[in-house]
Amino acid sequence: MKSTLKPLLLLFISGFLLMLGYGLSNILLPVRMQSDGISLDNMGLVLSMLYVGFVLGAYYSRSLLQSVGHIRIFAMGGSLTSVAILLSGLYPDPIILALMRVLTGFCIACINATLDSWLSDSATEKNRGRILSINQMMVMTALFAGQFLLNVAPIEDITLFVICGILFSLSITPIVISRLKGPVVEDSQSMSLMTVLKLSPLGVVCSFYSGFLYAGLINMLPIFASQNGITGIDLSIFMGAAIFGAIILQFPIAYLADNFDRRKVMLLMVATLIGLCFTVSLLLSNELFTLSLVVIALITGLVACFYPMSMAETFETVVKEQILSAMSSVLFIYALGSIVGPYLASVTMEIFGSRALFSFVSIVAISLLFFIIVLMKLRQALPLDSQESFIMQTPSGVVSELDPRTEYAQAQFESTAEVEVAINLATKNPSAAVNMVKALVLRDPANASNLAAALSTIDAIDISKLYAAITAAAPEMSLHIAQALTNASPEQADQLVDWITTEYPDQFTNIVVAIANAMPNDGIELMALAAENMGEEYASELLEMTEEYVTQLSDSLDDMRPVDRVAAAPENTATELYNRLTDVSPEQSEELAFTVSESLPEASNDVAEAYVQNLIESESDNESDNDNQNNNEQTFSADALDNIEHAATSYVNHMVENVPEHAVDIASTFVESFPEVASDMLEILQDSDDIEDSELSADIDDKPLEDVVEQQLQDAVQTQSEQMES
Repeated sequence: MKSTLKPLLLLFISGFLLMLGYGLSNILLPVRMQSDGISLDNMGLVLSMLYVGFVLGAYYSRSLLQSVGHIRIFAMGGSLTSVAILLSGLYPDPIILALMRVLTGFCIACINATLDSWLSDSATEKNRGRILSINQMMVMTALFAGQFLLNVAPIEDITLFVICGILFSLSITPIVISRLKGPVVEDSQSMSLMTVLKLSPLGVVCSFYSGFLYAGLINMLPIFASQNGITGIDLSIFMGAAIFGAIILQFPIAYLADNFDRRKVMLLMVATLIGLCFTVSLLLSNELFTLSLVVIALITGLVACFYPMSMAETFETVVKEQILSAMSSVLFIYALGSIVGPYLASVTMEIFGSRALFSFVSIVAISLLFFIIVLMKLRQALPLDSQESFIMQTPSGVVSELDPRTEYAQAQFESTAEVEVAINLATKNPSAAVNMVKALVLRDPANASNLAAALSTIDAIDISKLYAAITAAAPEMSLHIAQALTNASPEQADQLVDWITTEYPDQFTNIVVAIANAMPNDGIELMALAAENMGEEYASELLEMTEEYVTQLSDSLDDMRPVDRVAAAPENTATELYNRLTDVSPEQSEELAFTVSESLPEASNDVAEAYVQNLIESESDNESDNDNQNNNEQTFSADALDNIEHAATSYVNHMVENVPEHAVDIASTFVESFPEVASDMLEILQDSDDIEDSELSADIDDKPLEDVVEQQLQDAVQTQSEQMES
């Protein structure tokens, strides 16, 4: 834990100081506006403007970080936020306050984007979830503590505004004096709102309601409390309870969301929220202040949990690569609700009185309750083990790459003193740089991968010579070095594979598989390139390499989210790999099909179809053209049919022994293409002790195996007759 936090301590200190001032400003402004006699509807409008700034900040923050840099953006945000709060204290006119609220929201969103980007770059795939939790706790703790600073000075005085300004300004100092460099910020695209709505209507709607209710509550609660006689330290305690509830309630809700049907949990949350809202006024009327704090904490805690629930609900429907884009869209929906919520809540309180706030919340919650019920009837729930995990989050106006559910972007290399020296030398003398790195690796083999990745980004460096030099110094690191080189310089992966399979054809299998797995989009082409270089003399190595690649593909499916597993289409990948390798080594077509099918059984029928197609093409090449081919029809000679029958029986026999659960489908594939082998297929399946009739009747209910095969034979003959007649 200490090693995780130590390099990030100054970032957390800056964030805490900023959020401490932000927490004070959030309670100070509504109370001061009420003291100045500003109407409730104007107060609601001013407070809503914060989220307009959030939307603008979320939209422009990445481009600003790319063009200006992290330290400058944080410094800009801290100073402008300080200016905004000081001007709010000096000129408490609603128009000025509204403009300053927009500026505050914009700056807070930019600062949150800066901190999140910094933390994401410093985190690893294993500890980023922990860092996200620590950051969230830091934010909520600062907001909680900020409520109690309200009692430092009178509301009517400008002192509290000055304290806010001081905290905002002080937050810049730890960042400026830190040695951390701002990371490179990549472009990101949001998913269209309609796409997200179609994929997860409950996620989108719940996100809107979350912003609507939470922003309405947290902004109008100080006014509600003041108008109900809660002032001074009691007001701070009242608002502190609201913030505390938003922190603490996420833990039990996370447990329920991860262990029960999430929609039922949401239904229970909304129903509980409605019931609690009706008790607040009753408790205050009977001067049960302590009990009212508990109820307020539960209400705000439940509403705050709608946001991470909506995220989890949405993420179940998008692949991992799209989570950041979906998060951006859901965050925008939340911001829209946050803009509307405070204003409508203030109008309601203006018309019906301050105690109408919780009636307003309950009526809005009832509409959400009905929406969840309707959606539960229209859409079937996912199995519990397929539900996305609940991650504690507060909407900060930024798309968080720290979320462990997002795809982790591995850094190309770590910038160390040795790396910087090697890169500088490589731009002037590439050979000297390679020799220097080789010497460094001899001294510290564990640093081999990082140094190799760094040098591979230099155009003048030959990646194959670099690999040869570093693996000579650290042969035990050859696999990791190959992966590091591929991750850092993917455009040179084919060159590396070509060199390895040419120079070390007898010891490349695991290395090529590692490189291919590091480049999933081009992995099959890299495998084919390796196969071309291997030639016929390395037939067994080709099968070994294929088995390793498909086995790793199969193992990776176990760790995938259900939606990612579907999107990965492993059957298509396996079939494509088989076809590509068969093109390179046609004489191993059958062995390759066996290897792929046994390594990924669920793809065995697709591979069998590809094998049948290759068998047809192979026999067609041996047949002379005939008149029937003009009618798009293929006939075979007796010798060709004998070859096909022999190949079919050999193939199905092997599958019955090794993949019996898919043997019937595979046999059906052969029968559909070659009805003449139906009796052979029937005999093989009947002779197998591993196959029962009940397992063979998937397509025809309660029919024995003979009927299944006979039906397939009749269908195939009927199809041929119709083709001849046409």
